[in-house]
Amino acid sequence: MRILRRIGMYISLSAIALVRIVRYTLARLQRRGDVQGVRIIIVKERLIVLVSHWYAPWVWTLPGGGVERNESPEQAAMREAKEETGLDIRSLAGEIGTYTGSMGKRDKLRVYYTGDFDGNLTLLPNIEIMGRSWFDMDDLPDELSPANRRRVEGYRAGVRGETGRW
Repeated sequence: MRILRRIGMYISLSAIALVRIVRYTLARLQRRGDVQGVRIIIVKERLIVLVSHWYAPWVWTLPGGGVERNESPEQAAMREAKEETGLDIRSLAGEIGTYTGSMGKRDKLRVYYTGDFDGNLTLLPNIEIMGRSWFDMDDLPDELSPANRRRVEGYRAGVRGETGRW
């Protein structure tokens, strides 16, 4: 059963990569800024929120998505958190880092963190997200995407303002 979960995780990671390629291409065609994507670490004590997408059901990721035209990355992170979790982010506490994706130096993703929010997790699936849940930072699921795992571990270790590869 473990091997099937591992295969499912790699299929899901491939689906996520495909979505990123499409988002990047659309952003470049629309001449948006250098940061096309955001992720947000939402913290409550030692717990963080992870989500699972319909198109990638065998992997957990941090909430996040694309930056819309005329939207700052900070605004995008707060909007995506609301859409994917149901939580209203009041403010961002800081930035873990800005990372370059696999499509070149203009493929950027920014990761923020916060503990300043209102509301509860949405229980019902929506058109994009099939699951969302709180996880202990010290006991992350095996199915957490590797890049997202590195960001959570960086957050735990106090990494701030990091740059590098996604």
